[in-house]
Amino acid sequence: MKRPLWLLLAAADDPATPFAAATLGWLAADAGVLFEAYLESAREGSLFAETGSTVLGGGHHGQFNALCARFEVTVFQLGRPQVFASSVTAFGLPVAGRSADVEELYAQAFAHADVPLPDLRLTGPAELAPYLYPEIVHRRALGFPDRGEPIEAATPLDIARRYGPDAAGVAFGDRTAILAQLPRLIREKRVAVHAPRTELPAAEVRFSPYTEETSAAAEEAAELALATGNPVMVGRQTGDGDLFAWSRRGIALQITEPNRPPFPVLAAEPHRWAADAAPPQEYTDDELRQFAAEGRVLASLVWHSGEVAHNEAMLNLLDLAGATGLKMGLSVHAERYLTCPQQWELIAVDRDRGGLRGLIEPLLHSGGRGVLAEYECPPQALYEHCAAALETIRDVAGWAPRGYYAFCDTDLTTMAPARTETYQALERAGLDYAISSAGPGRNAVLHAGERLLVLNQSPRSIAQASPFVRITTVEELRENVSHTAPGWVLATMDAPVIAFGPYIWRSGSRFMRIVDWFSDTQRRINVLPSTVARYARILHAEGYLPSPVPADSAAGLRASRRIR
Repeated sequence: MKRPLWLLLAAADDPATPFAAATLGWLAADAGVLFEAYLESAREGSLFAETGSTVLGGGHHGQFNALCARFEVTVFQLGRPQVFASSVTAFGLPVAGRSADVEELYAQAFAHADVPLPDLRLTGPAELAPYLYPEIVHRRALGFPDRGEPIEAATPLDIARRYGPDAAGVAFGDRTAILAQLPRLIREKRVAVHAPRTELPAAEVRFSPYTEETSAAAEEAAELALATGNPVMVGRQTGDGDLFAWSRRGIALQITEPNRPPFPVLAAEPHRWAADAAPPQEYTDDELRQFAAEGRVLASLVWHSGEVAHNEAMLNLLDLAGATGLKMGLSVHAERYLTCPQQWELIAVDRDRGGLRGLIEPLLHSGGRGVLAEYECPPQALYEHCAAALETIRDVAGWAPRGYYAFCDTDLTTMAPARTETYQALERAGLDYAISSAGPGRNAVLHAGERLLVLNQSPRSIAQASPFVRITTVEELRENVSHTAPGWVLATMDAPVIAFGPYIWRSGSRFMRIVDWFSDTQRRINVLPSTVARYARILHAEGYLPSPVPADSAAGLRASRRIR
């Protein structure tokens, strides 16, 4: 039997929307049903877009259909929503409330739930409205944008501090980001925090402002998260500096944006894959040894992403692989398997059936539950994040990644590897190899454990924001790579700024020159990252590579120069 779900359809800019979401959220919880919302607005679809993905680019209709297939959906309409109006009719979904007046909508909703309307009415300032939901939920009140008892709060932190002791998690984000995921925050009993980034004096910046400046509320958000016992926050950061600050506390941020994903509640009912079909092993060890003897170069393109805010970009890359035959590694967090499982399952479907098995290898990214910097993260916390993520992925897919792509396992000023304990944490979690951000350039094994091999990336192209070692043009492959043979080329690209729809339209032809470079079979062999790792193990064992870099050799220098 399907679980019942109430779906609020409304406009994001309706002043009543945040109050309606909070009120219907607690009413649904008391009625024992799930609650979700879809907020309509203008769409633009770029990275960090104010209102997230476009309707078509983000696959909103497909996600709506999945929602209806997996839940018993009852609709509530505030105003005159349009995107799914015909779908509600076509699917015969019951509409239990429909009004442009939020008070009338409440009357219909409470009648549907057979619950009397409460007497308490609460209101608050428009700029804080999305952050006020804990007050409305805890007091079981009706929320209004323009009438009722004022909620005493000067900042989002005021509310978060008040209800933090009863919370089960923390969200961090700007007003639009919090508004878009109010149903999730209510379901998961999270409090929401935000404050702008604090500017550093120029003389104090050692690498780049974006990686060092933090939100004024970053540390308090971390304290709140640790107090709840949930080390995974959701939302979006003010800059990479927040991520580094939280990583020091063992906290990851699962980056979400409005409608990225469109319906987070889909994760409540995992869609398990039909077959246990991990990527096939390419080439035997003997064939790889022959490649080494012939001086062959193996090449693999790796994509930075993992957070669910990038799902649509990663799915576009699946389509690219199917059209071109390019083999590549796509980084993942566990939530990708929970929020777009049907589409993502194509990596386990054979190519002669329309799938992409053998072209795409998933790589666990930055702990697997949210973005964190490995260099800053306590090793035990990194292990726990990885182990939990891999368990979730196995539950959905039947198998889990064997490789790992690091968000930042270096201090950026020295580009030296992380502590040995950091890589041992990855090995304890069951991973076989890791692609590092440290020491880019000449092929090298940065760490060789009993099981885990840590490889560097090939292009010496250091960016000022994440992902820090990455390429954007084919010239970087031609000019910034040490073409040592035998050897490998591992290069990373930033998925959203390449594969979100607006960037495909504007810069797709430039990117395709990189695809052509990796596809040049006369000069190199395009393989999956796991094959590069196996090749590196052979090259390392047979003396083709320099000795591994001692992971702690630059400890004193790192300690004196680490970014904030």
